[in-house]
Amino acid sequence: MRIKVLTPEGMAAIRTSLLAFCRKYGDRRITHRALRWFYQLPNTRWTEGTWVAIATEERQLVGVIAFGRYGLEESFIVVHPNYRKRRVGERLLNHSLKSLKKVYTRVACDNTPSLKLCFSCGLVAFRLIRGPTGKQTLCLAGGDWNPDEVPWGTANSA
Repeated sequence: MRIKVLTPEGMAAIRTSLLAFCRKYGDRRITHRALRWFYQLPNTRWTEGTWVAIATEERQLVGVIAFGRYGLEESFIVVHPNYRKRRVGERLLNHSLKSLKKVYTRVACDNTPSLKLCFSCGLVAFRLIRGPTGKQTLCLAGGDWNPDEVPWGTANSA
């Protein structure tokens, strides 16, 4: 398996196929807001902490991971069902931690596979909130993170 970090220009060339992959294999867990954010990422320069990578095997797309502002804006991961339980998610998330040095994400409490992935990669849960879909949601972080950077669950929640 190969992991490739995308540039804004590189993503622009395959954005449509990445969105189709996320819609098809995201198990309806990727919010419309997150997909809209992904679609609207500029084709030139991204803000600090915005990062997208793909995993491929024999030239086939098997996974996508994305962070906007280290995950404070948006974050998601999608792995093709045929490649789940093969450590694709772990490799993508660990690669993001090495590249970004810190990541933040929100995961609905009923999303057991994503929670297992986050905990297996060393992320820690630090807050329980009502998420964008109204579900109980854990705020998680990894690397050199700071809870003071996180607006979720505070008076000025995003």
